[in-house]
Amino acid sequence: MKFSIIFAHFRTGKMSAYAVSQLLKHRGNHEIEILISDNNAGDGSIEYLKPFQEYIKVFDFPKNIQQSHGAAYDFLIEKTSSDYIVTIESDSFPVKLNWLDYYETLINQGHEWGGNIMKLSGGTYFHPAGMFLKKSLWEEAKEYCENQQYSYFPNMSRYDGQFDYHLMVHDRILEEFLDNPSKHITLSKGYEWLTKEEMIARRDYYKSITMPMHNGMGGLNESLNTFGQRNVASEVPHIIPNGEANFIHRVGAEPGQWMSYWLIAANKNGVIIPVEIKWMRNRGWQQQEYTIMENGFKHLWGVSAYHKAEGKDVQDVIDFKAKQVEELYNSMPSELRYDS
Repeated sequence: MKFSIIFAHFRTGKMSAYAVSQLLKHRGNHEIEILISDNNAGDGSIEYLKPFQEYIKVFDFPKNIQQSHGAAYDFLIEKTSSDYIVTIESDSFPVKLNWLDYYETLINQGHEWGGNIMKLSGGTYFHPAGMFLKKSLWEEAKEYCENQQYSYFPNMSRYDGQFDYHLMVHDRILEEFLDNPSKHITLSKGYEWLTKEEMIARRDYYKSITMPMHNGMGGLNESLNTFGQRNVASEVPHIIPNGEANFIHRVGAEPGQWMSYWLIAANKNGVIIPVEIKWMRNRGWQQQEYTIMENGFKHLWGVSAYHKAEGKDVQDVIDFKAKQVEELYNSMPSELRYDS
């Protein structure tokens, strides 16, 4: 069976290289194409993937739209040639030869998508690292997103007087609103001096996070308190706006979050893949050392976030992640190490 495996590369060349090496090592009898978005093109870290250049396709993420690894999924999926996509992250990789056999079995049983459920800062949802997805489902979701009746303005409204909320504005009042937004909401400081044209330009720049794999939009107002409590029960009933409200305030979204809720709301046939969590020593319920799915797909968590980071309160995490990457990279054969 053929799978398209996609991920965003961001700064950590050694980690991305190790992930690719394991994808190739554990592909088994399956045909795979590996597509990678360089989300920080020009920093030189993508050079670590040179030993694999005949096996991968690398694309620079566009500079004129907001980037995220969720937006990179949407950017890459359009370029894939398989019926089924596997979304991973640069710090995740298979540890078992038959990890793709597991997905093929689920697909043959009639499942069109599946992944592991995680509870993170944005709530509980199917996490995209290790998710498999029928491409036609993503295409259907993308069509819905493109036909959305709302414009999305990030951090535009001082909704509760303490926090800048993202704002969805219905098309029917958009022109009137942009002519005098302060008539309708308390503008955040970042918008106070913007012209109408500049506001539209900002909306267009952030259009990438209104697409399926990093969609910040939903059907009801939310607060900082409800953002972290999102789950299937709370979100699915209103993940698709009914168009009645002129304004909807949102806190944001995690990559893959909206898509997993939409798949359930649209009654697409999915499956939960069991996952085991190992917490870092002295960081229980704060920082994962790794998660591993039942099919043998492992995620180290936060390698890019902690790469060359600073912070005394998390120095143990920074050091641990850096050491982890070095050990994995140095375990590769010398011919696969760009700097050897």
